[in-house]
Amino acid sequence: MAHLCAMTDFMKLLGAYGASQIGDQVTLLALPLVAALLLGAGPAEMGWLTAAAAAPFFLLGLPAGVWVDRLPRRSVILIADLLRALVLLAVPAASLLGLLNLPLLIAVALLAGTAAVFVDVASQTYVPELVERCALLRANGRFETGRAAATIAGPGLAGALSAAAGPALALSASAVASLAASGLVAGIGHRAPCHDPALRRPFLEELREGLSFLLQEPRLRALAFCALTWNVSWFALGAVLVLHAARNLGLGAAQIGLVFAMDGVGMLLGTLVAPRIEGRIGLGRVIILGPSLCALGTPLILLATPETALPLLAAGRFLYGFGPMVFSVTQNSLRQSLTPARLLGRVNASLRWLTWGLRPVGAVLGGLAGEFLGLTQAVALAGIGLALCLVPLLASPVPRLRRLEA
Repeated sequence: MAHLCAMTDFMKLLGAYGASQIGDQVTLLALPLVAALLLGAGPAEMGWLTAAAAAPFFLLGLPAGVWVDRLPRRSVILIADLLRALVLLAVPAASLLGLLNLPLLIAVALLAGTAAVFVDVASQTYVPELVERCALLRANGRFETGRAAATIAGPGLAGALSAAAGPALALSASAVASLAASGLVAGIGHRAPCHDPALRRPFLEELREGLSFLLQEPRLRALAFCALTWNVSWFALGAVLVLHAARNLGLGAAQIGLVFAMDGVGMLLGTLVAPRIEGRIGLGRVIILGPSLCALGTPLILLATPETALPLLAAGRFLYGFGPMVFSVTQNSLRQSLTPARLLGRVNASLRWLTWGLRPVGAVLGGLAGEFLGLTQAVALAGIGLALCLVPLLASPVPRLRRLEA
């Protein structure tokens, strides 16, 4: 009976995470569309907007891990989703009142990103509490399948709503998704154990403990630096790709939404493939395969012309989804199996801080490259960075891994 209850709670967490991801994906496309189509933002302004969404992972990533280890994880997720819903509703409200401006969009991106930090870290830390270790790879596959499905539905929904009602009103769908997630989390019966307050050490000491474990374990260190390189490059690409597609290749909002939805198709297939091939070719080789496939996406985008833009950008975005998802499913499971339970929240947060925390740097660099070098050149430079994320993996023990630690 306890096992059944745990699985029911896992499915609720899975549903909540999927709903949150739909909201994130709508926001990820709708906010830049608001800036580009309603406010006439240029590449540098788009870079600052993209950076604002990612800045909370740098500013709050490490402290979030300590708080997640100390506080009830269910409550953390619930409150963060509710706050995100309220923040996102400010954009359609401001649009209807004629008060919409870029500083408001940046503030919304910052606050929504802050909520996303806590949802992400707490959700990843909750998973091992709800499933057996031997089922981690399958559970993470399902978790990432939910994220993939959201990546399919989110951009398409954002593009369709933006075309029909305007990108500002499209953000209402993000708020609804966050409210749905909070409702599912409220129904979780399992309470993950928190640290005994009597055993707590000074805040900074606990913070350093998680970061030190991540950087001293050679396999986790390689995963971290691979993900760091990928995230900086990915956000550099994200700062200019919407403009490249709209201005250089002539795609409209609905077409851009369709192209971005191909990420989710690739992600969905990646979540299905990764657990199945891990037993055949080994865990380490599967981890290497992910970034290798991702690196093939940029050449397709650079080859696109206005006549071939839709199929080539769709194919490139498919690889951008498939490769990272193969990597994500396997590296999440490896990290959870190597990390002691008492440190998991802080190690998860430390990884997010090292990798996602530098996303604003990538976004600003991408925006500046697009402004001063040109959009096509900025896309090419981001693609080089995506290929370089293989280097730390190949120089580590990761390729020799056969299976998860017992």
